[in-house]
Amino acid sequence: MHESPAKEYARRKGYEPIVLDEPGLPQSETSRQSAKALDAFLKDPDQAVTAFYGFSGGGYNLRYILIHLAEHNPKALHRIRLVVVLGSPVQPESEYSPLKYNILVKRMLARKKVEWRPVRWEVVYRTDPKQSTLPKDLLDNLLKVLPKDFDTRMFGPEALLAEAPNGIGRYRDWQVDDDC
Repeated sequence: MHESPAKEYARRKGYEPIVLDEPGLPQSETSRQSAKALDAFLKDPDQAVTAFYGFSGGGYNLRYILIHLAEHNPKALHRIRLVVVLGSPVQPESEYSPLKYNILVKRMLARKKVEWRPVRWEVVYRTDPKQSTLPKDLLDNLLKVLPKDFDTRMFGPEALLAEAPNGIGRYRDWQVDDDC
């Protein structure tokens, strides 16, 4: 659902999109979606997967993915360049910040007297978009079939795409799809 704008966003950011066809429910470290994303990320022979995109339930699962990496394979966090979270407002943006994971890993490794080189990635975090941020043609079409005060949550990928500049592909993007 809303795969097309997510894929186009990845391309505009310079990534080749890969989509997981797994539901976002349940949200946990051991959910099928989280497990499949971790497996693909860690087994990527070229280490080309360097971005994660989570929408709705996928955004919540993305937090579990980052925690798992920090606790079990912190070096892999250095491969991440971009984390996109849309429509997952229960978790604040700080849950996806590299600062959180640098602190977690540094504390964990300090007991072992191991130095930690901080990770850095860009975080794009959006809750539910305002109607005014939706592309005009989409909004016009939605208002023809939905009430004026419709819930915009499901159109976060379209709103994000509308603000994204074009880019040249270099990496593969990782999309963790929604729970709908």
